[in-house]
Order: sequence, then C-alpha cells, then structure tokens
Amino acid sequence: MSEDSQSTQPALLSTTHSWSNFLSHPNIIHFIFRAIILLTVLIGIIKVWDNIQTFPRTDDAEIVANTVGVAAQVGGTIVELHVVDNQKVKRGDLIMTLDSRPYEAEAARAKAKLELVCSEVKGLEQQIHAAKATLRDREAQASYAVMHYERLKPLLEGNFASADQVQQAQSYAESTTALVRESEALVEQAVYNLAEVNGKNTHIEEAEAELWNAELHVSYCKIYASCDGYITNLKIAPGSYAGKGEQLFTIVDSSIWYVLANFREIDIHHVKEGQSARVYLMAKRHTPISGIVQGISRGVFPYVGASRNTAGEGGVLAVVPPTFDFIQLATRFPIRIVLQEQEKGDFRLGGKASVIIDTRTTPFGNQLKLLQEPDFVPFVPPLFNKEKEL
Repeated sequence: MSEDSQSTQPALLSTTHSWSNFLSHPNIIHFIFRAIILLTVLIGIIKVWDNIQTFPRTDDAEIVANTVGVAAQVGGTIVELHVVDNQKVKRGDLIMTLDSRPYEAEAARAKAKLELVCSEVKGLEQQIHAAKATLRDREAQASYAVMHYERLKPLLEGNFASADQVQQAQSYAESTTALVRESEALVEQAVYNLAEVNGKNTHIEEAEAELWNAELHVSYCKIYASCDGYITNLKIAPGSYAGKGEQLFTIVDSSIWYVLANFREIDIHHVKEGQSARVYLMAKRHTPISGIVQGISRGVFPYVGASRNTAGEGGVLAVVPPTFDFIQLATRFPIRIVLQEQEKGDFRLGGKASVIIDTRTTPFGNQLKLLQEPDFVPFVPPLFNKEKEL
C-alpha cells in the first residue's frame, strides 16, 4: 500500500465520523423534521388557497323557485275547490270556482242594455232619414220660391205684377230658405246624436265594452292554474269568501328550479355568468346536481348601511356606522344558479344546499338561455263559461 492511500483513509474516516456525529445530534434531527413539516403545511396552504380561488364554495345556499300567488280577480264565495294542499297541478287545470250568479246577472243586464242601445241607434238612424227627407222637401220649396220671386221681380217695372205680389214672393222665398237652413241644422244634430266615428257607433261600442267587462267578471269566477307546479299553503275550504286581489294560496312553479348561494364578496372575483356549478342538497348530500351560474346580485340591503335614502332617516346623507378596530366582515352576495336536471322529489323551495363553482369552465351562455326560456305561450284563461251562456 502506498503512502498516499494510507494518508487518505484516515481523512475519509474522520469526515464520515463527523457527519455521523452531526446527524446523531437530536436537535438537528428535530430541526429537519420541523422544516419538512412546515414546508408540507406551506405547500398544502398554497394548494388549498388556489383550490378555493378556483372552486369557490359555500354552505349558505337554498333552493328557490318561481311562485305564483293565486288570488281572485273578483270577490265571491268559494263554491267548488278542486285541489288539496301539496297537490301537483298542470297549467290550465281548474283550481276553484266562485259563486258567479251576481256577475251573471250583471252580464245579463249588460246584454239587455246592448240590445236597447242597438234599438236606439236604429231610431237615431231613422231620425236622420226623416230629417234628410224634410230637408229635401224644404229645399224644393225654397228653390221654387226663389225662382218664382226672380220671375216676378222684372214684371214689377212694367206693372205686370203688383208690388204686394212681389213682396209676398220675396218673403216666401226668404222663409223657405230659412227653413232649409233649419233642416240642415236638424240633420247635423241627428248625425251628431248618432255618434258614429270611422264607421263605428260609439253608443254600441260602449255597451259592448260593458258586456265584455261583465263577461270577464263571470269568467274570473273560475280560477285556473297558470303554470305547472304544486299547491302550497292551502288553508281555505268551500264556503269561504275570497276577496278581490286577496292571495289565497301559492303555486310553486316546477318548470325551473334555482339555487341561491350566498358567497363572500372576496370569493366571487372569478365567477361569471354561465360557469358550471355543482350543487349538493342537504336532503341528498352525496349526489351532486349540475347547475349553471345565472348571475350575481348587484346589491343587498346593508345590515348597518352606509347610507339611507328613506325620509326621516337622514335623507340622502351618509350614516357612518360603528366599525370594529381589527375586524371587517365581508358582505355576502347571492349568486343565482339554474339547476340543469329535471325536477326531483328532493327539490323543495327553501331547502338547504351547498355549492361549488368551477371558474375554469367556459360560460355556457346558449345553454343558460335555453334553460330560462319557457317552452309555452303565456296562459290565458277561458273568457266565458259557454255552458251558462246568457
């Protein structure tokens, strides 16, 4: 063995022994473990923060749907009730019937009035014909009287006619001419009394409008479902009085369902209309439901409000509320999410839900528009009950 190799071995042994002593020191090992743990926690925090920013979520959400308040357009006693509470109905189903007899009487009176007005209009037309006939007769008389006066007037100079005859002819011509003017005024008055505008008689139109209104009141005695949905909060029975405009119960529209999710204002920077969302209903937590973001609310009523616009509360002046020294709470804004799936038994207005929004998705604008567009024309209830036609 050479001298160089003999000198190198003790140096290597010395270095290895020093590194072993360094690693065997308990404080150093603890330091390394702590550094690894802190690094792992830091990486985890970064990933969680990035996940929260990419997938904002909230447990403060609830199911909502459009509702239709059922109210009578006319007052009356409920004689028939065709639904029960929580019953599913379809658009156009008869819900209840009011006592229509008072309104049928009004419709009968309006119909009789229309017939009377039509008869009166015919009388007015006859008056016009009579006034025109009188006018033609007087025009003929006036024409003859004027011509007779014009023939006698030259004969006065040759003493072929007396002055008295000429004066009588002149007076008769003037009187018949005045009668013509009177007849013209009578014709105008008769035409005015007939009250026709653009070929339509206003008296008849008024009577027809009254009959139309009376028939509408009769038709309002039958109340129909204006949408597909569920009867909710029904607390009436036949024999109850339904006041005009008084809401009796509600229909929950089942054609489209939403979720209103309240997000903190610091979590909605990347949320846009049309982005995809996953909804978990509390009634069925393990089954996600697909949804599309419909929009973000532009404002909420402030809890302590920075300003008040109500009279008596400072007008439009700002009211500075008390603030915390170190804590500033973020306001929550509701985000409306349209559920893409068909109605299920778990969909109930007011039910709780959790929401996760995927901000990476491309907005589904066209699909969102189709989800919100109704596929039927607006419901128009029947005008009149033909079985009880007047």
